Amino acid sequence: MNLRLTKSTVLIFTYIFAMFLLPYLSCQMLATFCTSEVDIQVYANLISYLVLVIVSLLFFGSEIAKQFKQITSAKHFIKHILIGWLLLLAASYVAGFIILFFTQSSESSVNQQVLTDLMAFHPILMGGMTILCAPLVEEVVFRLTIMRGLLKHPWVAILLSSFLFGLIHVISSLLIGNFADCIYIIQYMAMGGALGYVYYRHQNIWYSIGVHAIQNTFSTVIVILLSLLTA
Repeated sequence: MNLRLTKSTVLIFTYIFAMFLLPYLSCQMLATFCTSEVDIQVYANLISYLVLVIVSLLFFGSEIAKQFKQITSAKHFIKHILIGWLLLLAASYVAGFIILFFTQSSESSVNQQVLTDLMAFHPILMGGMTILCAPLVEEVVFRLTIMRGLLKHPWVAILLSSFLFGLIHVISSLLIGNFADCIYIIQYMAMGGALGYVYYRHQNIWYSIGVHAIQNTFSTVIVILLSLLTA
């Protein structure tokens, strides 16, 4: 096993640990001196993302920096991440219509509802994690590691990474038996597919990070505005 494959494998397992087991351990620790359930959840999420950011940069920091230096035109970069974002929006809306057709419900996924609720109490912390940490970590895990290893077969790479991207966002519902919520994997897969295409098209992780960050910023602003209007 070569060094890059080893680092990719360790990062993927770290991601699984940080997303599922570490929050539980963090919540147990935080509960000893923090009484607010919302605070505990937010700080537990923060711990998980900080661990993932550190490991991602430790393993792939030099590669990420190298690809950043390959961006020679800010105008070209901004233009193409905006095009990528429009592609992601289109894919997301098409997937949303498919979900609406089958469920006859316009409610968001449990994953999105939890983020929305936490955002109302801690907009700065949650916004920082959503806009800065999540795009970096998820693009490194799903595109720079999983996709890159399969780029000789680009459509297989895009489909597999988008499926895993979708699965990770609904797996909490799956584990508690809320199978109806699992239909939202369609929307997350559509978004993951768009991000995968952007990465494949440019062969540079910063393009998919940029698209992901714009989408998360857009979603965060909408959530904050809605919470202010309903306050």
